[in-house]
Amino acid sequence: MDINELAISLSKINEPELWIRHIPRTYRGLRKDVFKLAEPLWIKRLVASNELYVHPNVIKSLVIQNYIPNDLQKKMIWASILASNSDHRRRNTIKILVKKKHGHDWWEEVFERSRNAWAAKERIQKNLKSNGPAINKLITSTHLFGQMAKDELVAALKMIPEK
Repeated sequence: MDINELAISLSKINEPELWIRHIPRTYRGLRKDVFKLAEPLWIKRLVASNELYVHPNVIKSLVIQNYIPNDLQKKMIWASILASNSDHRRRNTIKILVKKKHGHDWWEEVFERSRNAWAAKERIQKNLKSNGPAINKLITSTHLFGQMAKDELVAALKMIPEK
């Protein structure tokens, strides 16, 4: 397995805080390079599957930047990861990792941002649950209902600050 294949493999793992566990010992010296290659692939996958809870303009910026996030966008992405998970142990693992790598202030901003991402996620999930199976089938099979669902998704994501 070469470095690119390893990066592709990592990008398919939803928990970036666990990527280090999936790198063979022979690649330990190349860990940062592998992460640097995997991160944009992972972000692209999250955007494509609507699993990234960030403002739509941030998503547009990420696309323009070839999914290579700047520092502020990384905070937003970590906030999205926190919001998309309710496991207390995983949150604590992320907290320790982020504080160790970026410091307490960086973590505090991520945590604060996660509240808006969580609210958007809850709104999206509530709408999906309230639709029922018949409406969800219409959404997936018709352009009109699909566009209405996409508009609602965008409206929910706009609850998240873009700056």
